[in-house]
Amino acid sequence: MKINEGKNYVELTVERVEDLFILYLVLKPGDLIYSWTVREVRGRSGERFGREKVYLGVRVKSLEFHEPRGVLRIRGIIEDYPEWLEGAGGSYHSLEVGVGSTLKIMRNIDRDYLGQLINTLGSGIKVLIASISIEETTVALATRLGVSVIATISNNYVQSKESGGSLMNQRYIDDVSKVVKQLTEIHKPTALIIATQGMLVNSIPNIEVRGISIERVIVSEGGLSGVYEVERRGYLDKIGLKLGYDIVNRIMEELGKGSGLVALGDEVYEALSIGAAESVAMLDKLLMEKAEESRRIVDECIRTRARLIIVPEGSEAGKLLSGLGGLAALLRFRVK
Repeated sequence: MKINEGKNYVELTVERVEDLFILYLVLKPGDLIYSWTVREVRGRSGERFGREKVYLGVRVKSLEFHEPRGVLRIRGIIEDYPEWLEGAGGSYHSLEVGVGSTLKIMRNIDRDYLGQLINTLGSGIKVLIASISIEETTVALATRLGVSVIATISNNYVQSKESGGSLMNQRYIDDVSKVVKQLTEIHKPTALIIATQGMLVNSIPNIEVRGISIERVIVSEGGLSGVYEVERRGYLDKIGLKLGYDIVNRIMEELGKGSGLVALGDEVYEALSIGAAESVAMLDKLLMEKAEESRRIVDECIRTRARLIIVPEGSEAGKLLSGLGGLAALLRFRVK
């Protein structure tokens, strides 16, 4: 996220989808914001003249995040507008903020708070995972928002060894290589992980992709199962993309031991208030649905120096955390 600070305002430019999470927590109802937007222009008698690009000042009323579309919708009342836009004052308007949008917020924002949000949510790391098995290859893209499958390549050339063929036909490997190269051009990942079973390691040559780091890892099973195994075994964490599996796994272990070093749900707020929370894991779904509570958690994590991890709902860790209510913390000491 690009930040430009003024005397009584801060201007934020969205550079990636993850930045919309940050905006969602920074903005509050009652804020006055300025942005370029599109507004329908009408004449005095109500006739329509079409939609025009216009710079408006809007008093925020509500916020809504649309993850599938990758936009943050801000609904509010127009307070400042150009003279030619007659009758706009006092009417409602919806701003759709996406990648490339710039918002000017007419108040100062605490830099510690903003820095914590950027560190927690603003990772620009993107990892392409190619999990190769004999039958098929699953290609997934891992970002701060989770892991999503973007391609599946079937092996249409399998021949039995009895017939003199090779299980890893060169044409299949060429198909995989071609698709992976195309996807790196489209998504521009910062790293590529090639995951294969141990018996296939020598059958798969390096996929030549310029400009990004490549790591080969061994999994017990390729395809979609291999993608999930890459996440579970911490390979993404090593690259710097932390999706919360390590902390959620530790929480599950402490619960299993009955150590009393885990807080769940409302207990997390109590633990934070007395500085007992070491790390807090929160499902991204809760962040979107409960903005005020999320802001409170971020503030308390900053105050007590607790680590905050936002866990994508669709990830392996997210499924476990969802079963615990979506909010949990590892404690430095027992609260009760």
